[in-house]
Amino acid sequence: MKLRIMLMLLVLLPMSLKAQEQETLFAHPIDHGGFGALVIKGTQIADEPALLMGMYGGWLIDHQFMIGIGGYGLVNMIPASRLAEQVYNFDGDRMAIGLGYGGLMLEYIVAPTKLLHLNVQTLIGAGSATYMYDWYDECDDDFWNDDAWDDRHDLFFVLEPAVHAELNLTTWFRIAGGVSYRYITGMNRLADLNNNDLSGISGNLSLKFGAF
Repeated sequence: MKLRIMLMLLVLLPMSLKAQEQETLFAHPIDHGGFGALVIKGTQIADEPALLMGMYGGWLIDHQFMIGIGGYGLVNMIPASRLAEQVYNFDGDRMAIGLGYGGLMLEYIVAPTKLLHLNVQTLIGAGSATYMYDWYDECDDDFWNDDAWDDRHDLFFVLEPAVHAELNLTTWFRIAGGVSYRYITGMNRLADLNNNDLSGISGNLSLKFGAF
């Protein structure tokens, strides 16, 4: 009788353990990859046509979710307003607006194995806006060493959600185009330049390279 009970326990115990296997969020092995992207953004700054260029990239989880960093900068010269020139410009040189921002990038790729699909992303970060004295050479020594530098630049918070259509050209190269909205807040130091002047819609073109 005891032997029969022991045999029954030996049979039922593995079945009970199998029924109580640990539950997990991801039930299958997760693939890991990564990519980098070159980005061009067409937008407006202070009601003037503007071109931003930059890049982003990071760790791609299971072909769909990317976490990384990105950054963008203004590449064409946007003239400062006459009021700003009156406030800051003491030597008669023309003034221009400088802009750069970056931060955490999050992206979700919808149906990544399809030839044409969508991705949604957002950037959460910070940036800086600047009035530059020298129109053609913002990096000369006088610009960087000027005691008035603190009066001519400001920091801000930026949130930029985006949606893009994405085309798989090869297994390692994709091209994406879409729109984003650049929401900027925290600007309060620069004369005649505010949050609304720097916020706005962008049309984006991205070239993505990596292990997708």
